[in-house]
Amino acid sequence: MNSAPLNVITDVSPWPSGKGFAGGSIWWKHVLSQDERKRLDNLMGVALLDTEVGKQLLAGQDDTLYCAFGISEETQERLRSIQATTLVDFAQAITCVIGD
Repeated sequence: MNSAPLNVITDVSPWPSGKGFAGGSIWWKHVLSQDERKRLDNLMGVALLDTEVGKQLLAGQDDTLYCAFGISEETQERLRSIQATTLVDFAQAITCVIGD
């Protein structure tokens, strides 16, 4: 029996089939088991890694992204109220709108 740790490459894209990496379901299971604040942190991390996700987040009009990360309706409304042109501004605004 091999006791070497598994190296899993995960696909963090919130689209139904992702972008083709193995292990995506492992990452999503972990993300969705966290509290909402940590899921928001993960969402921001993905937005920083993927420019399309960043654009979608800044536009704030597509529920698909928020739903993929299990963001509550109340928090979605607060996030949609943020008017930011950069992810840095958006992240700073989250602190004001959502709190720590």
